[in-house]
Amino acid sequence: MYFKKGVKRAPVWYNSSTFMPDKKKKLKYKFPQGFLWGTATSAHQIEGGNENNWTEWERQAGHIADGSLSGRACNSWELYKEDIRLVKELHNNAYRFSLEWSRIEPRPGHFDTDALRRYRDLARECRRSGIEPIVTLYHWTQPLWFARQGGWLNKQSPLWFRQYVGRVAKELGRDVTLWCTINEPLIYSYNSYFQGKWPPQAHSFWQFKKVLRNLAKAHKLAYFVLHDASSDCRVGIAKNNQLFESYLDKWFNKLVVTFVSRFWNHSFLNKIQDTLDFIGLNYYFHSVVYVSLRGYVVMNENKKVSDMGWEIFPRGIYETLTELKRYRLPVYILENGLADSHDEQRVDFIQEHLRCVHQAIKEGVDVRGYCHWSLLDNFEWADGFEPKFGLYKVNFKTFERTPRPSAGVYAEIAQNNGF
Repeated sequence: MYFKKGVKRAPVWYNSSTFMPDKKKKLKYKFPQGFLWGTATSAHQIEGGNENNWTEWERQAGHIADGSLSGRACNSWELYKEDIRLVKELHNNAYRFSLEWSRIEPRPGHFDTDALRRYRDLARECRRSGIEPIVTLYHWTQPLWFARQGGWLNKQSPLWFRQYVGRVAKELGRDVTLWCTINEPLIYSYNSYFQGKWPPQAHSFWQFKKVLRNLAKAHKLAYFVLHDASSDCRVGIAKNNQLFESYLDKWFNKLVVTFVSRFWNHSFLNKIQDTLDFIGLNYYFHSVVYVSLRGYVVMNENKKVSDMGWEIFPRGIYETLTELKRYRLPVYILENGLADSHDEQRVDFIQEHLRCVHQAIKEGVDVRGYCHWSLLDNFEWADGFEPKFGLYKVNFKTFERTPRPSAGVYAEIAQNNGF
């Protein structure tokens, strides 16, 4: 059999009384009642055994930085109950995960009932554990048949997506309330069709724009399909928004930065805002832009950086949240995290970002949840297994999950609903 049925589990890092809330201690940063504390994953990055456009691309030499293949990843397809136990041990009341389209619809119009049943069981296991499932329908990977017909460049792609969503809604609609249709449409489109970093490695502004149009259409169709299946559901999108700032206090520089910010942060949301019940924010990046007649440069002070060289800039999550206030919609932070293999910066990262989230809430932004990226070390797309984003360290040979010290800190924050 391809997958191992069992795995040795690392001992839990605390006993039952370690993180009991101290009722005598006043929390400086208390979050609203009912706030969702969670972690986030994506199917291809943790499940293992997928056959999609990304696995096909991985096998071509030179595409993955560390030379790895996703392969069995974290073996979460078999160990999903173990993962939910880890979420529960973190005192989380939410878990964001995605569905692998290629498993569910391996051929056009043919739906795998076993795969659908497994995802339904995953959602129900969350419910049994008191965890709200937040389900993403599209997190970048595609069935091979879809990719070979042009993927999101094909004008039929929104209709194919609607058919897939309709089948999923029929199977999981009773168990899922919070749906995220598409993960980071601009990040995906930019890296795949403009920068040429990810499959299909195109370099075309017009293809980039066309894919964005089709993704917007797909979201709108999915929104109505999901609401037709359940009147109680709430549908949103995971949008990667960034803080853009001008290096020089000059009108031309500031004008360009304003244009870039409006395009990246708001153009897609403006297209679909009538079909949103909430906005999912993914925050990672802060960009300082210098513009001259010779062109532009994006730079940062980079006083603190992650293992991937990404600047750690907590104020950016406050700024991006306050920008979203204009939409008058609930906001769930669906991703925020860093690669930190030695777990030296993660505690400060979490606390500093949450302080900024708390400030945004005080100023009237309707933030209802925070999901840390990620529950587990995983396959980080074109970078392979080298970046370590997990609250839990994963041995990719034995699939043993071991908590990092930061996991205990995040568990205490979630249990106390603040810190």
